[in-house]
Amino acid sequence: AAMALGWLLLIAFALAGCSQAQWPPQLLDAPAGGQFGPPVVATLAPPPTLSQDLEAIQRLVQYKPLKQLVVRYLVNDAQFQAVLRIINSHDAFTARWRLLSQPELILFLQWVDQQMLASGGAFEMEEQELKVPLLNRFPYWSGTVFGWQGFLNEAQLYVPHYAIRAHIDAKLLQPGIFSQFWSRIQGLQVVYDRWLASADVSRVLAELQKAGIDTVQLDGGIRQFFGWTAVNATTTSAPATPPAPTRIPGAVVPPGNSNTVVV
Repeated sequence: AAMALGWLLLIAFALAGCSQAQWPPQLLDAPAGGQFGPPVVATLAPPPTLSQDLEAIQRLVQYKPLKQLVVRYLVNDAQFQAVLRIINSHDAFTARWRLLSQPELILFLQWVDQQMLASGGAFEMEEQELKVPLLNRFPYWSGTVFGWQGFLNEAQLYVPHYAIRAHIDAKLLQPGIFSQFWSRIQGLQVVYDRWLASADVSRVLAELQKAGIDTVQLDGGIRQFFGWTAVNATTTSAPATPPAPTRIPGAVVPPGNSNTVVV
């Protein structure tokens, strides 16, 4: 949209700079009465609201194939199953509660709510409910999973990290509320660092390492996305795993009519 607007402005400036001798005669003839009508004054559209900005980012994510990817790994991949068990443990639940109780994060969420109310809109996340089959629908499903790293590699097909970052960087160059939103996110790094140092998170990270998860890579990806500075990590890296396919598996999309259980 920004590129299209730029082209429109460029065309308008080019027309304004042309000689009237190059214009068609019908554009130069005065209407009846010898008077031109009042000039049309172009008005700039108001800057987008925070809700509109967040929805634009959400549209970059392909939620349907991402959900199908999660289902395929949840049914077939032992390491992925271990990660889900760990992040649903008692320590992980306590860690999430501790994060949401941080004063800076509470103030940030209150500010976001105020911006949503002021704009008269509401930002709604994509529905996160999954329908998980009890049995594989295709015999080759078990051969299309490659551990936690394989899941991350394939998930990048549906959550394009660099495209989202490029969109965010472009929005930061434009006027609007999004710059304030992102600046406040930058201020949450101190919350993240403090949260990582808590005992609950340390135990969760230790369990993830035992399951073969590269927690250094996980932490680095989070910091890179939000633009937070890295700290000296003490966690260990997991052994290398086979890479996931570089294209979307065409035959793993489940049919719509099969027995499923909702979780």
